[in-house]
Amino acid sequence: MKAEDLMKELGGVAKRLEIVPSGIYGLDRLLNGGFPRGAVVLLAGNPGTGKSTFAAKFLYEGARRFREPGIYLNFVEPRNDFFNHMAMLGMDFEALEKEGLFYYVEALTIVDEDALISQLEEVLRLVNEVKAKRIVIDSITAMLQIVKDKAKIRELLQNFFVNGLKPLGVTSILIAEHPYGARVVGYGIEEFIVDAVFILRFQTELGKLQRILELRKARWAPIHQAELPFYMRPGVVIEISLPEEPEEVPPFDITKTYDLCKLLGSLRVNDKHLVRISVLGSEQETREALSAICRILSIPRAAQVLIGLSTTVNSRLVTSMLATSFIMDESTDVLVISFKSSPQAISNMARCILGAGSKEGIDAANKLQRLRIISLNPSAYTVNELNDIMHLAMEKIRPEVAIFEGLEILETMVEKRDLIYNLYNMLLRNKRNGVTGFYIYSLPARSAMSELELAPMFDMGMYLETSPGRISDYMGGRYRGLSLDIAVEICHQLAHIHFNMSVNTWKLAELHCIG
Repeated sequence: MKAEDLMKELGGVAKRLEIVPSGIYGLDRLLNGGFPRGAVVLLAGNPGTGKSTFAAKFLYEGARRFREPGIYLNFVEPRNDFFNHMAMLGMDFEALEKEGLFYYVEALTIVDEDALISQLEEVLRLVNEVKAKRIVIDSITAMLQIVKDKAKIRELLQNFFVNGLKPLGVTSILIAEHPYGARVVGYGIEEFIVDAVFILRFQTELGKLQRILELRKARWAPIHQAELPFYMRPGVVIEISLPEEPEEVPPFDITKTYDLCKLLGSLRVNDKHLVRISVLGSEQETREALSAICRILSIPRAAQVLIGLSTTVNSRLVTSMLATSFIMDESTDVLVISFKSSPQAISNMARCILGAGSKEGIDAANKLQRLRIISLNPSAYTVNELNDIMHLAMEKIRPEVAIFEGLEILETMVEKRDLIYNLYNMLLRNKRNGVTGFYIYSLPARSAMSELELAPMFDMGMYLETSPGRISDYMGGRYRGLSLDIAVEICHQLAHIHFNMSVNTWKLAELHCIG
């Protein structure tokens, strides 16, 4: 059989499968939409990894979104404890129970094999009676400990799940305890009768807890990534971090560009220009150079720009200048995510640049409403959690421009491999969503810019450092009558260019915005 004929046949088989969404977005995206109808899924993990929550989310979303009745057979947790715990995560099972879409079967008193078999028969009757389409057994470990003859375990599992539930189109999740260091799940035979095996576990990253979903087996879907970071939070319940797909990223939107020359040139404090771009040479040479600079600084929408700063350049000043230049345009929403500055510090400086306190103060306040600022402490989260928090903020605010300040702080707080992985995915996500990104990174020297492992992923890079002879004035705090002269080097796909940028720090110092 030819390869193309084989692929067509496999495609036809896939189309005949009815897929049941798990209700966990990241998992459904990875598993071609969810689980096949009637699949048996083994969900194992260490104590406290979120097994019950994971399985409950499967039932809850099935009932809430798809009106599929579900049954939770629990051998280890009383009904009230389960309902209260899930309510704290935002899942109201009592409401579903009143609608006849959820049934909780408490089996805490089952202690012998005959009682177990009777209970399973009763569950099968309930499945037929309420036309249940989803079921969770919590836990298969507790259930099988009741069976004295271990030779009967496979027979019991085969009869109840494979011969009993699967023909009825009931999709099952079997929860199993997976002790630390164990090489097999349960008695080892459970893995052979199920269609999928998922393992939940913990790992520690720089003293911070990270939950991991390990995909060991999924018969219906190719698994390209075997380990997925996830965490639990109210509302979403289970949040899985998935990599972005490069092929989904569209080309630049050249119908909209941002002219940084024009934007920076529009910054004023009390009618005085804040920024002036200059080059050395004759008048003609200056005009030609400025034309070339402004052409290079015309940034298409969804471009991702790396801005390296020497340690003598205040990153909060650069962040505020960038943010303010964009919100001067009434149609642009800007989000700043900082790992080193407070929202108040950045917004205060932006307010000064906009001329707050002058006759245009009301207009400045209106413009500031287009600027949203979030500060995150990278020592409090894993890098995957930070990535998900930033993704959530981007989805909620939907900015056109995003500025990330203090990536060097982030780098010292997280594993470098994880930082590269998540930052790369952030770049891809912003490109796909049409968000123009600026990433501000303080570096010890210009040479360090090219040594950054992610530098080639950016569409443009620039390095800013103070010009010789002005550093002592700036660092000494003597701002009156002085400008901060910044040498700028641009590395672009089209050209490599140098120029100077003067920032009138005296005007900001007058308004007490420099610190």
